Order: sequence, then structure tokens, then C-alpha cells
Amino acid sequence: MSKSEYYHLKNIFLDGGLFDYINLDKSSTAYEKLVQAIDKPLKLILFYGKPGTGKTFLLQKIYNDFKNKKRIIFFPRPYFNEIEFIKALYSKIFDEESPEFNGYDQFLKKIVAKLDPKEEAITVLIDESQLYPDELIEKIRLMADSRRFKFFFTVHKTDEEDVLAKDYFQTRIWESIEIKNLSHKEIQTYIEKKLIFHSKFEYLRLFNTRHFKLITKLTDGNLRTINKLLFKLFEILEYYDTYSPSKVNSETLKTKYILMAGIAQGMIHV
Repeated sequence: MSKSEYYHLKNIFLDGGLFDYINLDKSSTAYEKLVQAIDKPLKLILFYGKPGTGKTFLLQKIYNDFKNKKRIIFFPRPYFNEIEFIKALYSKIFDEESPEFNGYDQFLKKIVAKLDPKEEAITVLIDESQLYPDELIEKIRLMADSRRFKFFFTVHKTDEEDVLAKDYFQTRIWESIEIKNLSHKEIQTYIEKKLIFHSKFEYLRLFNTRHFKLITKLTDGNLRTINKLLFKLFEILEYYDTYSPSKVNSETLKTKYILMAGIAQGMIHV
């Protein structure tokens, strides 16, 4: 049995796809601010937003766009130990196995000796910065004071704990960049561009303004949550298309299927 077309549609919205970047107002603005910050003589930059707004996606794009133009390093996963962090940083800078270090002072002395003092600061993108121990964040701040490095701290802004209130983010950051959730217009653009990018033009007619507003309400404009909802929506349509095709109309999308997907994903409680 051949796979339902909805099988392919759902996979378009698998979270984490970095190769079909969708240019949206908020992400485009944040991207341009990040690029401008790279060119400024800043030491510490804070990039923040709620979980699922696309921060990691933008960091990866920044890294990919500049890795052949500038000295830039990307740490997508957190480090919890000073020695592990500085050894990983050394290896990425010089593309060689790191020697053993006793700590930050020995590391910095080695770096100063090996790097050209006229070379511009190395940009280091640090994702999930809120998970780093306070002591390690302080050492990173000291590295920035050496002028050999420029650090981008990326943190989640949550309702439970405002990490932006922490002293090292509040008083030592030179510039802050926020990425916000999407409006229903941006959600419409996102879904339509995803379908167009994957040559699924005939499915553009499935959605109307009412659908986009409902998706906005269910997801609060959160990009990761939108992907989860759309994946589940097309999974439901795939099921009906396979086992009860009379219930699926490729010309229009019944609102109830979006609601069913919302219930399945815990966005609606019944």
C-alpha cells in the first residue's frame, strides 16, 4: 500500500529541521540583530526568548552562515565543568586535541601565546546558558574581559524562573536581543512557506484565516508547539485518509481536526 500524502505532509513539520529556514518577521529581525552584534566590539550578548521560539535554529543558521568567514564556535549543549568547557573551546579554536589544563588561568595564558593579538575576537555561541553553573559563567565573563572572545549567551525566558534577573545577565551584558512568539499572520506565512518549500502547493487551500487564528490560540504562537500541532494534525488526516477516506476532503480542512490534534497534544483539556 502506498503511503498517504498526509504522511509526507506531517514529516514537513518534524521539529528541528534546519535546512528549510523560513524567513519570518520576528526571526528575521532577531537574525539581523545577531549579525550586527557579531560586528560590534561587544563582549557579552544575551539572546533570549521563550522555549520553542527558534533560538537554537537561529544560532545554527548564524554559525553556518559565518563559519567560513569568521572565527566562530557553536556550543549547542551545555557544559557543567570548567575543565571540560575550556578543553572543548581550545579544541574548536585550534582544531586539535586539547592539552590538560589546571584551570582558567593556564588556559588563557596558552590562548594568548598562540593567538595573533591583532586578530579579531573569536565569537562563541552558547546555547542553553541558563544550565551552566554560576562559577563557569563567571569564568566565561573573565574570558570575555580578555578581549580574545565575544560570547553570545542564549537563555530561555520562562514564567517559572526569570533567568534574566540573575546578576551576571542583568549587570554585565552589553546588548540584549529577544525573539518573540509568532502572530497569526506570521503563522500563516510559516505554514504556507513550509508547504511551498516542499512543493505541496495544492495543500495551500486547506487552511483559511479561521484556522490560522485557532492555531495561534492553541499554540500561543510558539514555533515548536506549532510544529507539534501540525504534525499531529496531518497524522490524524493520514489515519482517516487510509482507513476512512470519505471523511477527508483535500479541498478544505474541517476545524474539528485541528481541535482533535490540540486535544491529542494536551493543548485542549476535555
